[in-house]
Amino acid sequence: MKIIRVSSTLIIATTALLFGGCATASKPTAMVATMKTSVAKNPQSVSVSVTGGSDTSSMGASKIGNDDFAEAIKNSITQSGLFAKIGSDTASDYALGVQIVRLDQPMFGASFTVTLECTWRLTRRSDGKTVWEKAINTPFTATMGDAFSGVTRLRLANEGAARANIEEAITQLGAVKLP
Repeated sequence: MKIIRVSSTLIIATTALLFGGCATASKPTAMVATMKTSVAKNPQSVSVSVTGGSDTSSMGASKIGNDDFAEAIKNSITQSGLFAKIGSDTASDYALGVQIVRLDQPMFGASFTVTLECTWRLTRRSDGKTVWEKAINTPFTATMGDAFSGVTRLRLANEGAARANIEEAITQLGAVKLP
């Protein structure tokens, strides 16, 4: 009887270690868009602000924080060449405001599909006119082949959905003729 109790405890502890763990925040470098097509280059500057994100709690699910998402957007814009410069809030030609509207995450499963919905708005600073606005909804699936741990798989799915959202926004913004 004692052997069964010890074996059961060992199995439960091993399962908890394999499938459990502390949640980690999405990494800005993993959310940077890899542009498959070139975009129009604008000589102006842009500032970036993000709202609606959530910080990750070690005991909760992985989330996307405002500062991390903003950093990924800025790096993506710089790498794509969409704008000549990333400026400060008051000293830029345009303001890009991004609101994280919804982050749909699964609770469990072998494959985790996360869907991220963001509203993107580009405003000209000189007159406050919105020159482009779009709601972008992007899913991304991370599988057991990507990561065995569910906590890591969820973070990878978050990062993939964010990366796809940024890529789609930059692609669409690249097609806009800015005044």
